[in-house]
Amino acid sequence: MKIYYFDIKVLRDRKLFDQMLKTIDSKKKEEVNKQKITADKLRMLAGGLLINFVRKEYGIDNEIVVDKYGKPEFKKSKVKFNLSHSGKFAIIAVSDRNIGIDIQKIKEDKHRVAERNFTPAECDYINKARTDEARCQRFSEIWTMKEAYLKNIGLGLRKPLNSFEIDMKDGKARVKGLKEYNFIQFKMDQMYMVSICSDKRDTEYEVKEVTI
Repeated sequence: MKIYYFDIKVLRDRKLFDQMLKTIDSKKKEEVNKQKITADKLRMLAGGLLINFVRKEYGIDNEIVVDKYGKPEFKKSKVKFNLSHSGKFAIIAVSDRNIGIDIQKIKEDKHRVAERNFTPAECDYINKARTDEARCQRFSEIWTMKEAYLKNIGLGLRKPLNSFEIDMKDGKARVKGLKEYNFIQFKMDQMYMVSICSDKRDTEYEVKEVTI
């Protein structure tokens, strides 16, 4: 499994932005142009650049198709990928098995969001943290793992977040009742939580920054 990320700050240069926009495919370019907020445009473009990088790195010419649930994939390719972005980062996970990734900037306490979207056991895990900072981190841990799992199985937010549980017992995260998934989690810049949901056989990974 390979994890590639891109820092969008370089794309604030208008000339470079326009130059890079010409390199991505027409569908991704249309998505970029639909965005109203500049930062969203930069993140969307960065996602397109990461896809370009993966194409080149893995020798993929296949077009990208979207399944009935909206999950993108390379047509007739064994290479699987999943994209996410938050704040200043866009990030992509690549594997030969189904994969899901989510990145979120760690923000203030979201206890009300947790109460609406998490199970009682997940809320208990968050609330047992001793400091506000730790509670914020635990919220981000659970949220990104749930998102990564849903993106792995290709359902996105079509499946309610509280319809399944992230079991944090024994210090090892798992989807309660399911043994076929593995979670990998790390922080970037101490401000961003990254969660990857992979096949249980897919445990080794490498993280690399992609630059222009």
